[in-house]
Amino acid sequence: MSAVADGLSVIAASGKSGGSGREAERTDGRASVPESEFAARVSETRAVVFRVAYSVVHDRADAEEIAQDAFLRAHGRMGSLREAEKFHAWVCRIAFRLALNHRRARGRSMARDTAWHGSRATVTDGARAEAGREYLTRLREEIERLPKKLRAVVLLASVAGMEAVEVAAVLEIPAGTVRSRLHLARKKLLEVMER
Repeated sequence: MSAVADGLSVIAASGKSGGSGREAERTDGRASVPESEFAARVSETRAVVFRVAYSVVHDRADAEEIAQDAFLRAHGRMGSLREAEKFHAWVCRIAFRLALNHRRARGRSMARDTAWHGSRATVTDGARAEAGREYLTRLREEIERLPKKLRAVVLLASVAGMEAVEVAAVLEIPAGTVRSRLHLARKKLLEVMER
């Protein structure tokens, strides 16, 4: 995910912070986080932030762009983070919301394009591959039909591969609630997919 690293180098070069590892004074009087500390946090969390974004948008390039944007936004708002140990959940929440916004915008754009160009033709490359694609498409559609609360948990836990505690931190709900919603969502998906 070199796009994130490139974005961080742009931040450092832009002079938004001290850049030398020192704490720079913010315009609001609060001290910001040293660049080296922020870079270390990015390297610790960049894979999971990418997975969160990818679980929502299903496109590698878009997920990388969203992850980079999430880190840029986190860098700009780092002074507003009250508890430094919650950086992981905070930046994942930023990425999740950015990815949802991106997917909504892409959905509106695709609806306009589909209406303009008509339905898209699909190319088959074998019955087995086609059946697999159809199954995945149907599964994604069924995930989209889940209630919002269940869908968010499935996307973060099953698709992004996050643990229940991490999902709980991102969604700001108890871990037990995450587990029960995940169980219910999987049960509903299993029922629908077996039909």
